[in-house]
Amino acid sequence: MVAVPLHLPSQHPGRVAMGARLFGILAVVALAAVQGTPSGVLAVVLLAVSAVVCGLASRRGVSGTVLGLAEALAASVVIGTQLGDQPYALLYLIVPPFVAGLNAGLAGTTGACLIEVAVIDVLTAPSISLTVLTDRMQVAAPWFLTSLGTGLLGAWLRQLEQEPPRDHDAYHSARRLLAELRTVARSLSAGLDAVGIAQQILVEVHEALQAEAAVVLVRTEGGVLVPLTLDEGDRLSDVGSDDPVVMECWTTEAPAQEIVEGRNDRMTRVALPLQAGLRMVGVVVAECATSLSSVSLQELRSRLAEHSFRLDTALVFDEVRTLATANERRRLAREIHDGIAQEVASIGYTVDEMIADSASDEQRETLRGLRYELTRIVSELRLSIFDLRSEISHQAGFGTALTDYVRQVGTRSGMTVHLSLNETPQRLRVEVETEILRLAQEAITNARRHSGASNLWVTFAADPPHAVLTIADDGHGLGVPRSDSYGLRIMRERADRIGASLDIRARDGGGTEVSLTLAPDTARASGRAAANINGSRQSSGTVPGKDITDVYVGSTHR
Repeated sequence: MVAVPLHLPSQHPGRVAMGARLFGILAVVALAAVQGTPSGVLAVVLLAVSAVVCGLASRRGVSGTVLGLAEALAASVVIGTQLGDQPYALLYLIVPPFVAGLNAGLAGTTGACLIEVAVIDVLTAPSISLTVLTDRMQVAAPWFLTSLGTGLLGAWLRQLEQEPPRDHDAYHSARRLLAELRTVARSLSAGLDAVGIAQQILVEVHEALQAEAAVVLVRTEGGVLVPLTLDEGDRLSDVGSDDPVVMECWTTEAPAQEIVEGRNDRMTRVALPLQAGLRMVGVVVAECATSLSSVSLQELRSRLAEHSFRLDTALVFDEVRTLATANERRRLAREIHDGIAQEVASIGYTVDEMIADSASDEQRETLRGLRYELTRIVSELRLSIFDLRSEISHQAGFGTALTDYVRQVGTRSGMTVHLSLNETPQRLRVEVETEILRLAQEAITNARRHSGASNLWVTFAADPPHAVLTIADDGHGLGVPRSDSYGLRIMRERADRIGASLDIRARDGGGTEVSLTLAPDTARASGRAAANINGSRQSSGTVPGKDITDVYVGSTHR
């Protein structure tokens, strides 16, 4: 945790000093009323006059050190002369050192305390006897010590006020923690792959329970449990936060089980909490043929403790990496917008002036061609900026981000973009959605720049943890890849990062088709995607969980 210093506004010390004086006066009045001594009015009046004079002097810019010592002297004289009749006036001794600390720091506090002790000792010296001295020490000593404490508090507040902001402290702490994370991450035996760690959890569950199906659910920032990984059988793909066993396990932070109707017979559904210390990370759900004893469940829970901590660490690392990537993309977008995009636009204006001043038709035609290319480059830069700024958030999901992106492509290019979406209310993890969006952007950019297509079909179907993305065009098809081209390599790296399969092939009827499949059961997911595409051609709308179809007609640059 990074300590953030408290900074008082520049006007606060004067206000705090006036508040301290007022508190001291009222406290003396209250004690006088409790004691029932009308003669205490004189001490109150004198202290009030002293407080008012010092407050006015402070407003007129009198030196803080001089003012603090003078106020301590005046208050000590009043208290010392009235000490025999009004000992409760000693309470006001705490005010001058505090004010002196606010105005002059530690030196002011020390001076005020010494003046108070010296003046009161001198004024009460003529009446000192052993008995009187003992009584006076019992009465005055606690107030002297309290005065010293409040004075030190005032000096500390002054130091906080004068201390400059240290916003860089947070960055120093962040840098230190990230350096430690880098060192530790290199030495971790299991790495920081959340999906890989979740698969290790499934292996443990299968070995212990002889489970027929299992799934690991993790909590998203929105508070929803989503599947991270599950078995090949896909039997528990629809299990989520609304499942009774999962809900009981999550709320009680304890293993839970119940009998459920299987596809062919009755099964026992078991839910085990995944905890990192006292924090819930997720839930692992399994289906077994028989019920399990509480002892067996607790033993398995203990075995999963280390895996749970690793999983939590991997999820935190994923979040940090996502934040860092998003910040870097925003920085690059700003650099492009404020740098090269502005420069190219200014060159375009210069070419416009050259066209207007040119006397040769041939030269004007050449310049118009140059102007067209500059306009195209500016449009490409704007789309690149939009690419970099397109983000997945916990509020706006993949469908929203993809829709905004293809709308921009449709309006800024010469292609007609056909978008078909089929999403359920349950979302994929933000990290997975982000990788799919980046892959979609890369595929769409390749089609827009190199295919010469008139139409682009973008289809996305998701039923977590399954998803299928298809991007097809009617261009001139696949060509021979250049040796210096990294687009396809980057797309495959993104697919591998989320455990998806990527297929790039020629489209029936001409063009290219790029398919991304995120599913343990590829055949089932592909079949579902096909059904979604067929359904989306017959319906349109914006209802969550329904098919959405939009067409964005492009315009040719002039």
